[in-house]
Amino acid sequence: MAYHLNANYAQSLLQDKKIQDLIVQLDKGVEATWGEMASVGVVRECTYCALNGGGSCCGAGMEKMYDEILLLINLLLGKTFPEQANDPSSCYFLSERGCTLRAREVICVNYLCQRLYKNIEREKLIHLQRITGEELKTLFILEECIKKEINIQRR
Repeated sequence: MAYHLNANYAQSLLQDKKIQDLIVQLDKGVEATWGEMASVGVVRECTYCALNGGGSCCGAGMEKMYDEILLLINLLLGKTFPEQANDPSSCYFLSERGCTLRAREVICVNYLCQRLYKNIEREKLIHLQRITGEELKTLFILEECIKKEINIQRR
């Protein structure tokens, strides 16, 4: 469905100034989130856990959280989807190098497990959540703008 929406609406969506601006803002927000996750140690802790600690939060079925609009946003951001899952016991979008998506579901961006609470200073986690909050707010606004635009064009 996301590929269908992309084929039918991407050109007009990408010509909309508000949507253009939100895509740029989202991309910057994603960069800020990943940068802060690396800086405070979330990336290190999650990598360790995935390799040595009994698994990953990116379990099988997480891909079912994604709807066609969020996947469309990833296509608009230039991402492609894998033809098959890297590991059937993990999320369809998880590769050997991490998530293949740019725009991610709220739980994938904002979830903090007990390991993170235990190993990373509380103030750093609070600061990270402020940054992820900005990314997710932009994503929400972008999703709503795209839904509205698609509905207008379908009439």
